[in-house]
Amino acid sequence: MTRFEPCLIVKRMVVKRQTAIAYDEAFHTGVNIVRGDNSSGKSTILNFVFFGLGGDLSKDDWSEHALRCDFVWLEVEFNGNPAVLRRQIDANSQSPTEIISGRYDEAASAPIEEWVKYPYSRSTNKESFSQAIFRLLEMPDVAVEGTSSITVHQVLRLLYADQLSPIESMFRFEGYDPENLREAVGNLLCGAFDTEIYELQQLRRARDKEFSEASAELRSIFKVVGGDESLGLDWVRQKRKSLVDEREDLLREIAAAEEDFYSKKSDEKISITTQKSVFKQVQALQEELQEIRTSIGAVEFEIADSDAFITTLHQRLDALRDADLASTLVETVHFATCPSCYAEILEEEAIPTACHLCKTPLDAERARDRIVGLVNDLSIQIKQSERLQGIRQIRLQTLEAKYQELESAWKLKAKELTELRILPTSKVRDQIRELHRKLGYIDKSIEDTEQQLRLANRIGDLSAKKAALEAEIKDLDARVEGLKRSQTDRLRKARQLIERKTIELLKGDLKRQDSFEDPQHIDFSFAKNTITVDEHTYFSASSRVVLKTSFLVGFLAAALEDDKFRHPRFLMIDITEDKGMEQERSHNFQQQVIRLSEGTDVEHQVILATAMPAPNLDEVLYVGKFSTRDNGTLAFA
Repeated sequence: MTRFEPCLIVKRMVVKRQTAIAYDEAFHTGVNIVRGDNSSGKSTILNFVFFGLGGDLSKDDWSEHALRCDFVWLEVEFNGNPAVLRRQIDANSQSPTEIISGRYDEAASAPIEEWVKYPYSRSTNKESFSQAIFRLLEMPDVAVEGTSSITVHQVLRLLYADQLSPIESMFRFEGYDPENLREAVGNLLCGAFDTEIYELQQLRRARDKEFSEASAELRSIFKVVGGDESLGLDWVRQKRKSLVDEREDLLREIAAAEEDFYSKKSDEKISITTQKSVFKQVQALQEELQEIRTSIGAVEFEIADSDAFITTLHQRLDALRDADLASTLVETVHFATCPSCYAEILEEEAIPTACHLCKTPLDAERARDRIVGLVNDLSIQIKQSERLQGIRQIRLQTLEAKYQELESAWKLKAKELTELRILPTSKVRDQIRELHRKLGYIDKSIEDTEQQLRLANRIGDLSAKKAALEAEIKDLDARVEGLKRSQTDRLRKARQLIERKTIELLKGDLKRQDSFEDPQHIDFSFAKNTITVDEHTYFSASSRVVLKTSFLVGFLAAALEDDKFRHPRFLMIDITEDKGMEQERSHNFQQQVIRLSEGTDVEHQVILATAMPAPNLDEVLYVGKFSTRDNGTLAFA
């Protein structure tokens, strides 16, 4: 069977109450029919699937029997790779989801440390279960302007026709439901949301954040120094030159005073105490500079080492995906000659489940089971490593800034020491003491200008950075707009295919609605959440059910014909008998869905709940027993 990706197939669902099992049934590709009388728990089963896959259920969506259960376990294949999802039933909170690779039987006995728990919402340090599931389906993690990122729940709203939502709406009902979010979900499933657009938009947001941070830092500097004009680089350099010239004049004046003092053969002793003190300060600064230089070297080594590690992780992740793809395309390798000595290999009776060369048993299923866990583990390592890399970069910048500050202080003290060695300081005459006091004041002023010079350089760097970021942001905007225009054609083709498939289903309906007998045009809006037939919007209640389900099945049918759709090839329908739907019309719709499913070789899944299954259906389509009010879908001891 051909697989278009993304592809989501539920293979088994287990619902537990403490250690007891309330529901345990296997599902299959193609059409799955959950049968039972009204109020026997069919909707509860579909709600459990929706919830287990990451959907949100309000308190009113839970039945009394469902709330008596504790956990939903779902064995799911994501693009053919098996995994088990476990989610705690809680009507009052947004539960996290635990994920483990492999099949349910193995997961049921796996130790708790092998499970990975993903929260409902993402954070800086932890990704959400929506991000994990999108990664397993190889779907982009799409952010929508003005709202949060698209979640698995938002996608499932377009894949589940439940009983409580308005029948005229494509999406499952939700209180907070912005139009641009619905539009983004619909376009994503149509394959019209290009991954490169998302990546560029993410980069644009990052650059916009950098631009805002640079602007904020500039404003802070200007606020301290009194405006950008007061701290021009040329002005600071001129001020520093003036202070240095003044200092040289003062040194000459001190030298003249000292010479005059010595010429009079004063009995005052020349003290070198100041020289010793400055020498100790220079030594201390040198030691501190050496320590910081060592720390900078260590951090730079960590960054380089981590860069290499992250690159290796990305390569391993790509290699893992390539290996998974190769294993599905390449049959078992047979050697005619030994790969070591090149001797001819004698033909023996082949064992289909073992290597024909070394006779080691093959377990391809177990190898695929590990892929989900390995992909998740590598992705988590990459994210954590990149976050630590950011912390190291900040630490390196802090150390470099401190090094520059200490280096400036060291240079001043070293220069002061040199001068003290040339001109020993006399402590006798008031004139010399005053001159040295002025010298200290000028040295402090020069030190201040050094700080101002660094600020001026920082202003120049920030201004240049802002200009570069502004140019890059404009370039990113232009590239995004260009890609969006190129996606217009993709969206048009997808909508035309959905329209054609929906029209085919409506034409196959029983002669109950004039507008459905020979429709020429189906218009639908994800943003407005509406569907019209030849500009007609009013239909009987049962015909609205047919229109909604035909659209959702038509959407699935289009995705089974065109591999560019990002539809997960998964659908749940729980409204085949709603709003006065007559039995014959419901049977006809079921038969249409089954014919569509049997007429394609592309892997997919439809889960359909009904109280009146069509006659003469193949038993393999049924999931579980026919439930009744006295013997419901959930079993409690």
